[in-house]
Amino acid sequence: MQTLPRCPHCGYDEQGSPLQFRSIEVAGSRLSELLNSNDPPLRTEHLQLESFIGEGQGFLAALQERASQARVVLNELLQEEKRVQDIISSCQSIISPIRRIPEDIIREIFLACWETEGEIKDSLKGKFTPFVLSKVCREWRSIALSTSRLWSTISLDFDLYRNDSMECQYLLQMLLSRSTTRDIILSINSNRDIAKNHLMPVLLMSAPRWTYVSISIPYLSLHAFSAARGYLHRLKHLHVDFIHGNIRMRTPLSKPVFDAFEYAPLLRSFSFTGTYNIVQQVNLSWPQLTEYTGCDWTSSYLELFKLAPDLEAATLQCADDSEEDVPLPSPVSSHKRLRALHLHEDEDSDAIPEGGIVRFLSHVEFPALESLTMEYTHLDIRIPTCLCGSTASSLKSLSIDASFSIYAEGQADLLDLLKTMPLLSKLSVSCQCRIEESDSEVIFFGLNANVNPTLLPCLTSLDIWFINSHPFQAPSLVDMVHSRRYPGPARAALETLRLSSQFTIFSTDDETYVRWKDMYDAGLVTYGCEE
Repeated sequence: MQTLPRCPHCGYDEQGSPLQFRSIEVAGSRLSELLNSNDPPLRTEHLQLESFIGEGQGFLAALQERASQARVVLNELLQEEKRVQDIISSCQSIISPIRRIPEDIIREIFLACWETEGEIKDSLKGKFTPFVLSKVCREWRSIALSTSRLWSTISLDFDLYRNDSMECQYLLQMLLSRSTTRDIILSINSNRDIAKNHLMPVLLMSAPRWTYVSISIPYLSLHAFSAARGYLHRLKHLHVDFIHGNIRMRTPLSKPVFDAFEYAPLLRSFSFTGTYNIVQQVNLSWPQLTEYTGCDWTSSYLELFKLAPDLEAATLQCADDSEEDVPLPSPVSSHKRLRALHLHEDEDSDAIPEGGIVRFLSHVEFPALESLTMEYTHLDIRIPTCLCGSTASSLKSLSIDASFSIYAEGQADLLDLLKTMPLLSKLSVSCQCRIEESDSEVIFFGLNANVNPTLLPCLTSLDIWFINSHPFQAPSLVDMVHSRRYPGPARAALETLRLSSQFTIFSTDDETYVRWKDMYDAGLVTYGCEE
């Protein structure tokens, strides 16, 4: 029989008071029979039932009293439990490691969280990281408000600002105030004209502090920045993207359409998309640029290189060239400072028959070029067989990044191109390797040092990016790598082979597997090429 636990205060356990009532004297089957019918009980049964009811009511009252007492005790125990838990939590909070971290370390943590955030949120909304950090506690708020760098990266999505003009204006002024005199990194996005937006006057007041500006707006909205002309003393990087399609202007303009960024003495990097004939659209201090990204016609690129002789790196879209009937300048122009060039042909572009990349590279020489990337996102891949003048002679890195298989003709052209690159030390190429057929036999066979001993004598690093899942490869890849494993009389040894993923060797020759395992165990082969 169960008994009550001892009282936590006095220790009394009420051992003389049972917790269970006695059983009824009427047999269980008889009780069930009476409950399932309207028959009256026998006299003896009636007396037994009345006796049980009387005793049961008294026992029930005692139970209710004891339950009430137990509830009081339980409530006291629960209150004491909560009190002890609160004290423990308070003590843990007091000895928390975060209290011992110096303020300057917390500030660096704030900045690290902000700089590594994947998607930059709109700066005028509550989820903006600095706002969140400043609402945690008084100390964190003080640190956040005193960290001007935390407030100097501003991202504005004008499409979100509808009927809260005063609030947005106040928040923007507050951000600029908290950034004190810091350099400002500014990002602006809008699908509507922002020229008359209420935020522009406030924003333009901070123009002298802009260092990195990224703008994605309608074409004519760029005039909204004209008021900043002459005040962009710190601007170093500028990206402009005109939305709603590319704007084509073939008729020469008497003067550039946009001049807001004309006087920016520190501007070195410029990126521009959404319109063609850029040199006539925007007035810049072209001679001071060292980095450029754009989508334009070949003739515009050639003119741009003349205006910007100090360019050291360029990323150009060459696939869309609607000017095939327009004669390009002759003889070939030469740009002596460019060291890194990234060319790409887009799948949505109307490529000319010879290929946009081939067309561009056949009209300009880059004698100092060290790195060349050719990227293709369409099926019709055209690779140049040679480069203008002395462009190939100084090249040290070449990357062929294709989303589709390079046909045998294109691979043969690539091999002809590689023959003109005696100093090339790093080669990266995309390929498709399937069990039914290998689309890369030509290139792997051609790179085999036993077949072409004079090809790429300085090659030390080779990256292969498989564009298909579960690649299968014939022994030609293994043979090629093995042929370059050791140095030759006039050839460097291959030091690194990086593959995007593991592949299956399709061969009946056990020696092929043994050679591959030997090269892998020696550390020559690694997996995981960067995209």
